[in-house]
Amino acid sequence: MSTDELSENIKILTTDDKKIKSFGEILSNDSSRKILQLLFNDELTASQIAQKSAISLQLVKYHLNKLQDLGVVTVSKIKKIQSHKT
Repeated sequence: MSTDELSENIKILTTDDKKIKSFGEILSNDSSRKILQLLFNDELTASQIAQKSAISLQLVKYHLNKLQDLGVVTVSKIKKIQSHKT
């Protein structure tokens, strides 16, 4: 073992019980895991995730908000879609 290995410090980011509980809930939830799998390799919109996962858009948005609150995912781009009303 080198001296570099001996001097490494490991730090837990939070010991907040609510945050740890939320991480556990995310990891134990099939929908959250499916969303994370899809986002692992691609940046997708909530609609694209819903289409690819067969999870309702409302549920996808719910899980994305939870994941975003915990810092697991971030929004990389916001694009406004204009509706064409006549």
